[in-house]
Amino acid sequence: MKCILCEKRKAKRSCPAKEAQICAQCCGEKRVLEIECPESCEYLKAGREREVAEYQKRIQSMDQTAQQKNRQVLYEHRNVIAHLEYAISHQRILSRALNDKEVVQAVDSLLETYKTEDTGLLYERTEENLQIEALRRELREIIESYRNPGGEEAIGIVDPKNTRLQLGAAIDCLNFVRSLATAYLKDRDSGSGYVDFLARIIPREEAQKSIIMPGNTP
Repeated sequence: MKCILCEKRKAKRSCPAKEAQICAQCCGEKRVLEIECPESCEYLKAGREREVAEYQKRIQSMDQTAQQKNRQVLYEHRNVIAHLEYAISHQRILSRALNDKEVVQAVDSLLETYKTEDTGLLYERTEENLQIEALRRELREIIESYRNPGGEEAIGIVDPKNTRLQLGAAIDCLNFVRSLATAYLKDRDSGSGYVDFLARIIPREEAQKSIIMPGNTP
C-alpha cells in the first residue's frame, strides 16, 4: 500500500489525523506543519522527544559564555521566552514561507529599537517585508505587555515603579531567541529548522507553555 500523501513510498504508519496509512518520511516532514496531528499520536510524541534532544545539543554546542547566559535568561524569564516561542510557532503554522533568517531579521529590528531606547532615544525600526514586519510587531507587543502594564498605548512610556520587565532583560530575551535561530541556521539546509521545531513542539492551545521545561533545561 502506498502513502496517501506522496503516493510514492510504502505506507508503514497509521496516521490518526488522516485516518489512513502514510510513509515515515511524510510523517516526519509534514507532522504538525501540514498534518493536524492529535496530541495523543505516538509518532508526534516520539518526534518531539528527538527534537528536544537535538535542541539541547545545539545549546550545548555554543561556547561556555553563551551557554551560561542563556541558562540565566531562561531561569529568570521563562514566561517571556515561552510567549515569544509560541508567537513564532504560531506564525510558522500560519505561513509555511516563514524561515529562520526572517526570525533573525525581525529580532534584529527589535534589538535595534530597544538598544536605541537604552541610550535615551525613542526610535522604532520597521521592516519592508510584510511577513517579517508582522512577526516583529507581534514580538514587540509581547515584550511591551511585560514591560508596560498600561498596554499597547503605553509603548515608549515606561513607569519604572510598575514595569514587570526591565529593558535590559527584554534585550536578553530577544538575544536568547536570536542565538537559537542562528544556531539552527548554521547547519540546516532547509533554513527553517528552528521555526519548524517550535511549530512541532508547542501544543497550539498552550500559548504560555515553554518548550524547555525544568526537566529539559540544558
